[in-house]
Amino acid sequence: MSNSVTPPEDSAPHKLSTSALAKSLQVPSSQLFGTLKDFGWIKKEADSWTLSGKGEFEGGEYVHSKRYGRYIVWPFELTEHPLLQALEDSRHITVTSLGKSCGLNAREVNRVMAELGWIKHGFQGWELTPAGEQIGGTQLENESSGTFYVVWPQTLLQHAIFGRALTESAVLFGDGDKATVAADDLFAQVQSEQSYSAVDGHQHVSQSRAQICHWLYLAGIAHACQRRLPLEQDYVADFYIPAHQLYIECWDQHSGAGLTAQLQRKEIYKQQRLDVIDIESADLDHLDEVLTRAFRKRGVRVS
Repeated sequence: MSNSVTPPEDSAPHKLSTSALAKSLQVPSSQLFGTLKDFGWIKKEADSWTLSGKGEFEGGEYVHSKRYGRYIVWPFELTEHPLLQALEDSRHITVTSLGKSCGLNAREVNRVMAELGWIKHGFQGWELTPAGEQIGGTQLENESSGTFYVVWPQTLLQHAIFGRALTESAVLFGDGDKATVAADDLFAQVQSEQSYSAVDGHQHVSQSRAQICHWLYLAGIAHACQRRLPLEQDYVADFYIPAHQLYIECWDQHSGAGLTAQLQRKEIYKQQRLDVIDIESADLDHLDEVLTRAFRKRGVRVS
């Protein structure tokens, strides 16, 4: 099977492509390709997978298609094979599946794992670290794009450290009702009833600012909070990113500024030619998308 194409899932009666077989077993296709290689059923030659004698014995055969070329199909009965059943019983899950438990997307979960030191962002995608390997992570490569990603044992959802870190993000970004740890234990109001502690230790007057602070921290973006603007007036910005001379202002109900004051502040940024990202209340429900797009628009790489 070529790396660059995905054949139809049902190629012939009672026959499954390797991708369709993986779907039936509920495992990532890259994981199944690697497992079949380890079993000695298939091997990689140039850019294609080829059958070995063992693979042919297990019922594997080639199908030829004008669109997809030559690829391997397997008998449907292989879904009950003891070796593949064992694979299903110990299957790994993706960060997308992990995130569903608390309403986070894959990118947000990957950032949590990077902050824990289990993965790092490399040239070809997310790469497993020794610490991540120790807790059961498996490095895989997307057959179509060649990018790297990591899958994790299902038991990771019971991992105390990961559960707490995931909940820290879920309280701010995801579904708080699905959090495995009480939000009060993680974001207890400190100093006063109007103060919120972000994960990196910064204190904020509103949860929305703590949410932005948390996003910046997990995205690996160094930032200052309540930074004075380079003006004679005594104005401070909610956030300042010195590496990119970029400010962030959060205009929620806790900003303390009415519409007129907001327009005046925005005009000051415009007159002084200061680059600023304005976060409105409506943006908070999809903050990751809004900030990621704003940073990439400015040429800033966001993991």
